[in-house]
Amino acid sequence: MRVVVFEDTDEKYRVIHNALISRGVKGSSVLRVSNVSQFAALGERDFDLCIIDIRMPGVEGGDRRSSGAEILQMLDYSGRQRIPLLAITAFPEDAREFRDLFAARGCIIYDFDNITVWSQALDIFLAQARDRGRYDFIILTALKEERAGFIGDSTFKIESVERHGLDIWDCELEGHQGAIIVLPRMGLVNAAAMTARVLELYAPQVVALSGICAGIGEAALGQLLVTEICWEYQSGKWIGESLENEPYQVVVDENTRVILAKLVDETDILRKLESEYDGSIRPSRKSNPKMAIFSSGSAVIASAKRLAAVKEQHRKVKGIDMEIFGFHRAVELSGQRTRAFSAKVVVDKADEAKSDDLHEYGNYISAQFCLKAIRKLLVKS
Repeated sequence: MRVVVFEDTDEKYRVIHNALISRGVKGSSVLRVSNVSQFAALGERDFDLCIIDIRMPGVEGGDRRSSGAEILQMLDYSGRQRIPLLAITAFPEDAREFRDLFAARGCIIYDFDNITVWSQALDIFLAQARDRGRYDFIILTALKEERAGFIGDSTFKIESVERHGLDIWDCELEGHQGAIIVLPRMGLVNAAAMTARVLELYAPQVVALSGICAGIGEAALGQLLVTEICWEYQSGKWIGESLENEPYQVVVDENTRVILAKLVDETDILRKLESEYDGSIRPSRKSNPKMAIFSSGSAVIASAKRLAAVKEQHRKVKGIDMEIFGFHRAVELSGQRTRAFSAKVVVDKADEAKSDDLHEYGNYISAQFCLKAIRKLLVKS
């Protein structure tokens, strides 16, 4: 639980701070902003609840002024427009002036002197914020067997729960709370819908997609591919028997991509990923993980002819699956600053020779990479 309090008056801040502490919020998780210019000090930090005083000085030592509209604009411009707001003021005239503006943001302005009323509202806001900030990271998989790849890891605890109608494994990774969630069905639509839903419900710092895929061209069986660009290979217009493709691409955030690329290039990364794998089947030859270009569609491909048509859309495409584009597109449209990545292991070549032999290996290696990547991304968040 991370709370930002916009309040310049020491006594009012003390009352609000004590109210938060008495409700279980850690003192270290409460950040005070005592003038409008200090907003910049928040930087890229995320928080779960914002408590606003709408009359504050613009700079340290400055005169107080009505700042409600300015604070709302700063929150919106910084991409924090979806963070819950609780406005408390000791000036009734400010409440009247800004009532409609704050109401449009889903926020009621409370009278500071009526502690009973705003305290009850605070209870509700904190309950909502706790759920929204429940998870630091969320991992999605299209299949239960893909999620099972995480069982072999001894570094974090897993507990199966049902929450919001979702099939969730709660887990903890080095003090960070997470969830591993299986999609209700495979495919682009389910991946996009479920990703959008978990982002809306929980606003995690990191979200990942783990599992197995088909490889194209030089991609080797058993090789881990980490997405840097993806698109949907079936978008466009059918004219007779041919498809005029319109491949709208999603590109992974550059800061996230650099962190992932460094991890992929680490010395002995494959040995580290395989270190606790005790399955009986492994690839016939080892292939180091790579950053890769993916294409996604809503049907399984087991045809060399269909695969060739996909390859024509981008000469460097290496992976093909049913979820990656939907996942990344949902993150892109969410408006949140969540770090997102997908990593899948090649278990077949999307032709008539498809086999299940490498599924267990692929699910395990993908899971291990996701956990390593999440550790690094949470440190940078």
